[in-house]
Amino acid sequence: MNPYNMMIKLGRLIEQGLDVDEQPKEVFNYFSVMSDFMEGKSVDEFFSVFPPVKRYEDDGTWDYFSTLRLKQKIGKTFTRESFQELLMSHCYENRYLMNLGLAFMSCISNLYEKENGRSVMEEWTLNNELTVYEERKGELLPKLYRIK
Repeated sequence: MNPYNMMIKLGRLIEQGLDVDEQPKEVFNYFSVMSDFMEGKSVDEFFSVFPPVKRYEDDGTWDYFSTLRLKQKIGKTFTRESFQELLMSHCYENRYLMNLGLAFMSCISNLYEKENGRSVMEEWTLNNELTVYEERKGELLPKLYRIK
């Protein structure tokens, strides 16, 4: 199976309104299979199929030169882990990859929340002693957690 076709198909489904939070396990499994198929694929080929936006001004976020540094860091071919890291942290300047990266992170957070009762972001904020807020009765109030 061609992982590039898998990425395009899923990206189009997301653009057409697929809510990954309704089926996080299934979408996560799709990403898992896609990651397996990406192992050993050429990094140059990937960036030819999904070219990043060529923004040359370095404003501290993302520019073309950071893409070149990332390609060097990954090497000639992808590992499963380097592909997943790319999706979650480095490819927000390509239309399909932005959607895929956000969907992948949403699946992970959703599954984590089902298992642990808190999203990944809630866990991070609590670990860093920040207050998590929620809307209750029309007001934004600190979130209350049940202590087990």
